[in-house]
Amino acid sequence: MEQDSEAPVRFTLPMKPSFREKTDRERALGAPIRWSIDGDVMMQGVVVDWRDEPDGSITLTIEASSAED
Repeated sequence: MEQDSEAPVRFTLPMKPSFREKTDRERALGAPIRWSIDGDVMMQGVVVDWRDEPDGSITLTIEASSAED
């Protein structure tokens, strides 16, 4: 099965309940997020969804973009 090259890549990122101490839904949605290793950006994206889980944790959905963008 071929992946549509125009379709955005999305993945979920589980966060601990303590993440709520750092930000809230309104500030997180649309915010950029980056992962780097030794100063090199490996992946970046934007938070497109925030889901509250029954155990108090949060699941973020990230729409990834190329590190070269």
